[in-house]
Amino acid sequence: ISLFNTHKSKNDLYSNRLNSFIQNTYTFSSNGVNFFLNAGLRATYWDMNGDLQISPRLTFSVKPKWEHDIVFRLAGGYYYQPPFYKEMRYPDGSLNTSVKAQKSIHLVAGGDLVFTAWDRPFKFTTEFYYKHLSDLIPYKLDNVRIQYAAENLARGYAVGLDMKIHGEFVPGAA
Repeated sequence: ISLFNTHKSKNDLYSNRLNSFIQNTYTFSSNGVNFFLNAGLRATYWDMNGDLQISPRLTFSVKPKWEHDIVFRLAGGYYYQPPFYKEMRYPDGSLNTSVKAQKSIHLVAGGDLVFTAWDRPFKFTTEFYYKHLSDLIPYKLDNVRIQYAAENLARGYAVGLDMKIHGEFVPGAA
C-alpha cells in the first residue's frame, strides 16, 4: 500500500471526569387533572481543561381527565457534550487539551397518546423541538475520513418534529 500522506504523533493524555446528578418528580392534582413536575440538575467537571458544567433540566406534564389517555408536555434544559479524543485532535495530530464542551439549550413541546389497536396497547408520541447550539467543534469530510477543527468555532440550531409509535405490531413479539 502506497501512502501519500501520514502523520505521526505521540500524545499522553491523563484526565478525570466527575459527574453528579439529582432529580425529583413532584405530582399534584386539581379537579381531576394530574400535573407532574420533573426537575433535575447535572454537574460535570473535567480536570484536563478545568471545564465545569451545570445543567438544569425541567419537564412539566399535564394529564387531563379526558376519555382518551393523553399527556401534554413542556420541557427545557441545558445540555453539554464534552469533546471526545478525535474532536480534540488537530489535523497535524497534536491535541488541544483546552477545548471546551459543546453546549445546547433545548426547548420541547409534545405529548403522548395511549390507544388500543388490534386488541393491543400502543403509544403515539409527538415532540416539537428547538435546540440552540454553541461552542460547536466543526469538522470536514474527506471521503470517509472526518477531520475535526479541534476548536470551539461554530454555533447553530436544530428545529424538528419527532413522531413515534411504540407497541406490539406483531402479536407475541413484545
